[in-house]
Amino acid sequence: MEGIFLFINHSMTSFRFLCNRLQNRFYGFSTEVKTDKIKNNVDKTKLEVGKMTNKVYKFNLSQPAIFYKAGQYLADTGWQHKDIINHGDYELFVVLKGAAYIQIGADKFVVGPHECLLIPPAVRHVGYQGSPAGTDYYWMHFYSQANVPLDNFPVPDMHEPVAYLPQIFKLENFERFALLMRQLLDSANRSATLEITSNYLISAILIELANQYLSLSQKQQSTVPSTRFELIKNWIRIHSHEPLTVQRVSENFHITPTYLAQIFRERHQVTPVQFINRVKIAQAQELLLTTDATIKQIALELSFRDEKYFLRVFKQQTGITPSKFRNSYDKTYLNNPQVDPTIPKPASLNR
Repeated sequence: MEGIFLFINHSMTSFRFLCNRLQNRFYGFSTEVKTDKIKNNVDKTKLEVGKMTNKVYKFNLSQPAIFYKAGQYLADTGWQHKDIINHGDYELFVVLKGAAYIQIGADKFVVGPHECLLIPPAVRHVGYQGSPAGTDYYWMHFYSQANVPLDNFPVPDMHEPVAYLPQIFKLENFERFALLMRQLLDSANRSATLEITSNYLISAILIELANQYLSLSQKQQSTVPSTRFELIKNWIRIHSHEPLTVQRVSENFHITPTYLAQIFRERHQVTPVQFINRVKIAQAQELLLTTDATIKQIALELSFRDEKYFLRVFKQQTGITPSKFRNSYDKTYLNNPQVDPTIPKPASLNR
């Protein structure tokens, strides 16, 4: 994937896009995919995905990966990935909205919202089905000094400088990834930045993805059922775009507000209100980085009682205002089917 350098223009999308983003995040696959024909294709392809979902790549990060190129792609209706083979570089593909249908070798993948697909070098990959309207994704290419493809996820040595990444998985914490991604795009497009900066940032992204996959794998392998506390936290995350009070959470789980406060204090050393605000601010950070919605619109969509209260809570949580947070990483590559120039390989590969 290639792209061009542009400044982010925060008037590109509409408030309706913001609402769709939130609905997609909390209720599953993109609401753009509505027809029975597409739904059947998705279900059928999901069955095919199982062939390669257990393939894991081991990246040696004793030295940072070498950054090549990255950007954000805004796809037209029916867009399909071009037929290509990467020559030595890996590609990471993370969907924000919509879906991408990519065949790697003989295996087909559906990449939905907040899912990450790793494309290895020297393997033909191509889109095999058109994407729905509004599909939007991040892409990044990098070179790794050493890697080993594995057939399953090993028990990692936590002191070893390696990152294990599967062929495809869904991010548990998209906000953490999105912040690193915007830092990478901003750094890669600033002239007064050390060349090694992007190498360390792409490595940080690999580590973050590896940590999220490790956490996900441990949860899947655990034989201990979810506790009530985990259910409470997940319920808050799912309903974080709604008005939430301690009373409402308590009533939903048939416990007293006093007991709810007690378990949050014991497990996380925070109050329920602090946890609720922490989740809402994480959602706000993602929307600030990936949409053009105004601060007032984001405050409204996340059900803060007013914009001033949202500004105060945001600054308490992050130390800066929403505007400063959004403007911290204002440069990126944006590309689409009409704008797709060639980008030279990094000079460090020839040293």
